Amino acid sequence: MLSICIPIYNFDVRPLVQELHKQSQAMNFPVEIVCIDDHSDEEFDRLNREVEGCMSHYIRLEANVGRARIRNLFLVHTQYDYLLFLDCDSMVRKNNFMSRYADVLLVKPSVVCGGRTYPKISDRSHRLRYRYGVVCESKDAKHRQLRPNHSFMTNNFIIKRSLLENIRFDERLSRYGHEDTLFGYQLKEQNITILHIENPVENGDIETNACYLEKTRESIENLVEIYDWMQEDKGFYKEVNLLMGYEALRRTHTAGLVRVLCRPLVPLLEARFRRGFANMVLFRLYKLELFLIFKKNKVNSK
Repeated sequence: MLSICIPIYNFDVRPLVQELHKQSQAMNFPVEIVCIDDHSDEEFDRLNREVEGCMSHYIRLEANVGRARIRNLFLVHTQYDYLLFLDCDSMVRKNNFMSRYADVLLVKPSVVCGGRTYPKISDRSHRLRYRYGVVCESKDAKHRQLRPNHSFMTNNFIIKRSLLENIRFDERLSRYGHEDTLFGYQLKEQNITILHIENPVENGDIETNACYLEKTRESIENLVEIYDWMQEDKGFYKEVNLLMGYEALRRTHTAGLVRVLCRPLVPLLEARFRRGFANMVLFRLYKLELFLIFKKNKVNSK
């Protein structure tokens, strides 16, 4: 009935797979665990093969295909009607994690999101990712349900197989970021409302400030691509706070001025963020400025 889908890239999934296997053994309906490795380094492949006995399938890809395509590939390698997607760095902290999802499946939902939490850290070298996660991502179900599709995240969700067969992740997105934003909006366009529940996983791999800044740049480049695809769809802008800010600047013909005035701030903010500065207001301003820069660069390259 339930296929657990874990895309892997350079991470040790042994604790996650072992915990899911243990909880699945107590379920009163069929559960399979399927892992697809997106061409990780060989050391992680060797480690993760140690728990192949807990998996139904373990597939290692010959080349890295990215976050969108690898999720679509689970349709090929799984068999059950519902797919539970978990990021490979997820930590399951509750012994009723699987049974909580089993209870929800009784009402036959289309899409369910369980949420995420973050462990407390004091290390300045990881503060930016931690602060963003706590402030912007670690929301309870009641808060997420206020804007259910806007709150969609791919780290911990269940979806009907038939629905994913119809609305797939956009494989044009090969870099990190915003594939979940686009997918959540596509669900909304099909009148699919996401059910949010309290069944979080813990983020077990909080990136360093430097690594998260690099991922942030990748995600903004992805968002510029998506913006170009969706320019005629005004509803999409309302699902993305950063795009709402850009649209406000564009309507008032101030985007160019803001880009020029704020561009010198980018290296200054990056230097502070690398040292552990984590003001979310300035981080949002930094992301908006990146969007303005990347958008202008894309126009000039055409």
